[in-house]
Amino acid sequence: MPNYRLEEGSVQHDFQRSRAKVQIFGGGFANGKTTGLVVKALHLAKYYPGGTGLLGRETYPKLNDTLRKEFFKWCPSHWIRKKPTQEDNTAYLVNGSVVHFRYIAQRGKNSDDGTTTSNLLSATYDWIGLDQVDDPGITHKDFLDLLGRLRGDTPYRVEGAEEDSTMPSDGPRWLMMTLNPAQNWTYHELIRPFIDWRDRRIFGPKLLVDSESHMPIVELFESDTYANKANLKPDFIKTLETTYRGQMRDRYLLGKWAAFEGLVHPDFDVQKHIVKREQVLEHLYDCRKRHVKIKVIEGYDFGIVTPTCYIFGFVDDYGRMFILDGFYAPNFDVMQHANTIREVRARYQGLLFPTEPVVADPAIFRRIVVAGHAVRTTSIARILRDGGIDLRAGSSDILSGIAKVNSYISGTNKTPHFLTGDLPGPLLYVCEELPWFQDEILSYYWKRDQKGNSIDEPIDHDDHAMNTVKYMLSKLPESSEVVVPTELLPPQWKYWHEMEVSDYKLQTNQRV
Repeated sequence: MPNYRLEEGSVQHDFQRSRAKVQIFGGGFANGKTTGLVVKALHLAKYYPGGTGLLGRETYPKLNDTLRKEFFKWCPSHWIRKKPTQEDNTAYLVNGSVVHFRYIAQRGKNSDDGTTTSNLLSATYDWIGLDQVDDPGITHKDFLDLLGRLRGDTPYRVEGAEEDSTMPSDGPRWLMMTLNPAQNWTYHELIRPFIDWRDRRIFGPKLLVDSESHMPIVELFESDTYANKANLKPDFIKTLETTYRGQMRDRYLLGKWAAFEGLVHPDFDVQKHIVKREQVLEHLYDCRKRHVKIKVIEGYDFGIVTPTCYIFGFVDDYGRMFILDGFYAPNFDVMQHANTIREVRARYQGLLFPTEPVVADPAIFRRIVVAGHAVRTTSIARILRDGGIDLRAGSSDILSGIAKVNSYISGTNKTPHFLTGDLPGPLLYVCEELPWFQDEILSYYWKRDQKGNSIDEPIDHDDHAMNTVKYMLSKLPESSEVVVPTELLPPQWKYWHEMEVSDYKLQTNQRV
């Protein structure tokens, strides 16, 4: 039998000690996620004899080739009464515990919306373990369905010194999951709300909270590949370091949540680009004290059933754009848009003075049929102009717009971060009070071809804020052309960098 070694204080140890209703173990490749899940499942099968558990993965091949194989690697042979068969993919243990091995992506299931009912719902479980929940065939609905099946009441039974008073007396009704960092439903529905609470004590609407204690029922454990290096061969990590670059390295080696291959704006960093509105307003007050000329910039993208997006922001003397306010609403009567835009502007009366037309989707200048008191033919642009909102068309070139947004996200060495002063600093900042912008930019992906490779076309879905910011930036200079007053530029010594000894020797050898 192999030995499972746990170092006290390690992420793997903390995961084993977790008693949360939903336990999530994430991070880089080979950081011990799957093994940790299996070992914990075996403990539950042992200490809740006669109970029923589920171990699941996205597809049947992944289930049998990885998760089930890992289970029998660690399960003592004398525990097993009956192994799984082709007809019944279930392990029966001598103490009466049952472990079902099931795949989540059922045949005929629509993985995009998860509307069909999974056949996993025919049982009641004491515990559930899902491996690699970032796989696309596992949906948020699967998570909710399975959470609702945790109704087992098998009692906790252990004798002697092994008894643990922290374990639930029955159940235990835990849902344990592993995953690599991904910007899918797991991030938006579970990870991000928990991180907001853990790091900033923000109780967002998506945070899963116990009704009595008012504390989160989710617990997250994160580590990179290096955290498990004691159990890995040295050449494994070297191979990953050699093979993976950019987003792939961040996601699969370093275990970063924001790094997911296929994002249109991969450099957008919540810690760097999302700021508090009060911080932006303080910066704005400071600009006014210094008599800096502030440029107000607004954008508008129209939707009927899909959301209409309006963004209100400004550009400071460094050329940095701040997205300060706006609205994002589906099924919003177009006759009310002009009034709502004026309401947003009024919040900053005396600080910001719009002097230029709102930059808008070129399509709204075409004539369409709308319903008023009488059906008439007009355009969205005319309706807004009748309401006192002047507009001009932004650029509809998608790829050049995306490139420009990315250049503003990356920033330049001429523009320090407006809070930290770090270089290079972004040219784009977004107030955290606009969660819809953050949701969109972290879910904005390139389309893929049949081989799974990204192509130069973003997915045309939930992209209204992304379109709006493209229209806005189309009327601003390229990031390389942003002019910063000389007196605001960092001193020359800040551009100096120490040379590594190896680089010096390399350059010296090349000259010889």
